[in-house]
Amino acid sequence: MGNRTEFRDLTNSSFEEFVSFLFDRDITLESKTRKRNPWHFHVEVEFQAKKICDYYVRLFRRPEFLRERFSKAQLEEGFWAIQGPNLDCSAYHLIFDSDLPLSDREECVRAMFDLFKRLFAKEPLYYSAQMWWDSLCYDWQCGNRIRKRGGEDQELQDILFQTLARLLALGSDVCQGAALHGLGHLHHPETQGLIERFIDEHPSLTEAQKKYARAAAKFKVL
Repeated sequence: MGNRTEFRDLTNSSFEEFVSFLFDRDITLESKTRKRNPWHFHVEVEFQAKKICDYYVRLFRRPEFLRERFSKAQLEEGFWAIQGPNLDCSAYHLIFDSDLPLSDREECVRAMFDLFKRLFAKEPLYYSAQMWWDSLCYDWQCGNRIRKRGGEDQELQDILFQTLARLLALGSDVCQGAALHGLGHLHHPETQGLIERFIDEHPSLTEAQKKYARAAAKFKVL
């Protein structure tokens, strides 16, 4: 029997209700196959894009409370929902929603720096932090977005690049690794220079870290 679709109306939801919608979930694995069956694959949402975008900014700017309220598994699955294309009201969809003012979407992306600094640097979870920027930058890797078109393809690429450059400067292996992963998919023209400076300014990097950084500079990360 397939999963039932959950219908949620977040149009008049409070910030607390929105947070609960994202994270207050029963996270289980199917006992026989151990196959993930994410809740956000089976939800349809009614929402106001501007309002939800503002909620994401608020959440990303001050995310510390999440560690006290939710389990690591709940946070992991919630952040997968936020960064991916399956949830109607994900940050992924909002960032690329051209009906939203670019200034709102820019603020949302830049607030992700705080999410990494304040939460992921201390609690990297399992894979959602590592793959965060892969999800948001991959359109440039696969050619769905191309810088030479100009417009939002260039503007959003610059905003993402500037945010990743800030993350790369943090003294956190988690933040630096995630930033390199994103840079390796974003295909920004200033990537090689940025990563060369990063390597020069961090002589304590391991050979494995340097190898990964150089692969990112050549846009050859998985």
